[in-house]
Amino acid sequence: MSMVLSERRGSITILTLNNPQAYNALADGVTADLLTALDGVVSERNTRAIVLTGAGKGFCSGAELGGGDTFDRGAGIGDKMRASINPVIEKLRASPIPVVIAVNGAAAGAGVGIALAGDIVIAARSARFILSFAKLGAVLDGGTSLFLQRSIGAARARALALLAEPLAAETAAQWGLIWKCVDDADLLDEALAVAQKLADGPPVALGLIKQQLEAAWTANLAATLDSEATAQTRAFVTEDLREGAAAFVEKRNPRFVGR
Repeated sequence: MSMVLSERRGSITILTLNNPQAYNALADGVTADLLTALDGVVSERNTRAIVLTGAGKGFCSGAELGGGDTFDRGAGIGDKMRASINPVIEKLRASPIPVVIAVNGAAAGAGVGIALAGDIVIAARSARFILSFAKLGAVLDGGTSLFLQRSIGAARARALALLAEPLAAETAAQWGLIWKCVDDADLLDEALAVAQKLADGPPVALGLIKQQLEAAWTANLAATLDSEATAQTRAFVTEDLREGAAAFVEKRNPRFVGR
């Protein structure tokens, strides 16, 4: 059984973490299948937006804990992370295709990192974000030490990390950690509506915007301005920009083709 289900809906691909009995814990098969699924979506070129969610009652409970040798292998955990969760986070951030995350239940530990690695994060009202590391005697991973501080500031990030208290989805939206909190019954419809808007957008420009935002996290102003000029030069030679300008003048919706 695949640990990640893939479903096409027009120009949208829905990827579903499929380890519900363990609240989609990051067993080896989950990260491997997610990497394979993401590679497949990007390479097949027909998808213009991705929705990532979880099966069952949880989004992702983080690392899979259990088994007699779980902690005996501790010395090698760093290498295991570099081969599993780290590539997942990097691939989500680097994907040229916009990624909408639909957090359908609890996101804990590295599951918070996977959620925040998406471009637009929408959570069900019952969802919770839990940096559970400190309760286990572990430390932050999955990019959470970066994502939280950049999103909600150092004070809130430190308290969440050190106290390991759950953060309600509604508060996460108020704080700016995620884009939106919606009623549970509306989550997938809302995620698909956002994904469709992205899928109808200009693929080249959206991919470039993702690159710009990622690079600007660590760049100074001069480098950012220069990078923006380079990216705009690339955008201005696309058919989509000409179509977008024409649609604006003609007061109609543009029909972007990805060139």
